[in-house]
Amino acid sequence: MYWSRGLLKQNAKQVLRESYWRVFLAWLLITLGVGAASSVLSYIIVFVPTIILSFVAATSPEAYIAGVIILYILMLVFILVFNALVTQPVNIGGIRYTMENRAGYPPLDTVLSPFRDKVQYLNVVKVMFFYTLEIMAFSFLFIIPGVVRGYQLRYVPYLLAENPYMSYKRAKELSKALTDGEKMEIFVLDLSFIGWYLLGYLTCGLGIYFLIPYVQATMAELYSAARAKAFAMGISGEEELSGFTVYPRR
Repeated sequence: MYWSRGLLKQNAKQVLRESYWRVFLAWLLITLGVGAASSVLSYIIVFVPTIILSFVAATSPEAYIAGVIILYILMLVFILVFNALVTQPVNIGGIRYTMENRAGYPPLDTVLSPFRDKVQYLNVVKVMFFYTLEIMAFSFLFIIPGVVRGYQLRYVPYLLAENPYMSYKRAKELSKALTDGEKMEIFVLDLSFIGWYLLGYLTCGLGIYFLIPYVQATMAELYSAARAKAFAMGISGEEELSGFTVYPRR
């Protein structure tokens, strides 16, 4: 294995000593921006149908039940579409920002990098849609297969952050190879943050915002180790994973 939990966290802390507040601001904008947009659109989509259903309920209980079912379906479709078109691309941009922050001072608008090119954006949307759909499909079967699949595909967003033109088939292939024999260790790495999350929730959830930079920086170190593993195993190279932009430190 090319990493240990202690080393990843140590490296993450070293990076954040000079850049914590930049990373904090980037992920705060991502979290609040996506959350606010989702809330507003959800309100618009749900509010009008709910008003209509309140009148229907008084005249036709059967129509009301059918309307509620349709409303739930609409909400599910909205969540899937919004996740594919907005949430995932912005998260990919956040990952790219965090990776580039390891070696320099990336501009804040890096979080919007997937939206800069139409072909790139559409590929990110397509790949992350299939990524989400596959994990959901396995989760519907049983919880455990869904969790295992999620860890098998752990690096798909990171591979896409580095190479936004990569196909889903190739990203899945690489992620499976890189997580082979390491899924339990990655799971334990995730568990190691539980205490911090509990402390964050004790502050009405506000503390979570301050934890995100540490978690994201640690996961960036994890992907860096996985990338080195890919090169060492000869399953990928600089022609496919050309690296992230290095911005000079100020």
